Amino acid sequence: MKLKETIDFVNGILPSKGSVLLSEPFLQDPHFERSVVLMCEHSDAESFGFVLNHTANVHLHELIDIAPTSIPVFIGGPVAENGLFYLHTFMDIESSEEILPGLFFGGDLTEIFELLNADENNKEKVRFFIGYSGWSKGQLTQEIKERAWICVNNITIETLLSVPVSTLWKKCMSVQGEQFQTFALFPKNITDN
Repeated sequence: MKLKETIDFVNGILPSKGSVLLSEPFLQDPHFERSVVLMCEHSDAESFGFVLNHTANVHLHELIDIAPTSIPVFIGGPVAENGLFYLHTFMDIESSEEILPGLFFGGDLTEIFELLNADENNKEKVRFFIGYSGWSKGQLTQEIKERAWICVNNITIETLLSVPVSTLWKKCMSVQGEQFQTFALFPKNITDN
């Protein structure tokens, strides 16, 4: 019997736009190990979102020379790794889509750069990604049945964007109840225990 089959890594919540996926503690996939994924879309046809806690080894100004400096870029997932995407909390950005109340996807990049250049503190209000995480029809549902993910709806935007990425998975897992607090304490390699 596999260890994964002996742990009760389920909560019965189904994914939806704005929900968060937390990977199971022992997931060995290099794209999703200890990942926190914000779902931007979930339908019968497809699902997509962004890994919030995997930092790329590049800053935004290295990808776009007119971008402000010192803005990190994250690895949103293994799909469209040559594409740049972004989430933000700026109201009234043209062509942006609201994912959660006060959290938006995409929109006019020129407007976002103007806001970033106008106020240093605005850097905390946007997150840029290379690539995204995507699932085809039925794929995410199957992965949840296989206990690769739990879906949660109780993580605030402030937590998603403000908690250091090195502790975000643990923080999100620890607020899911006693059983999941235990998972948050598991070492990545069970033999390290």
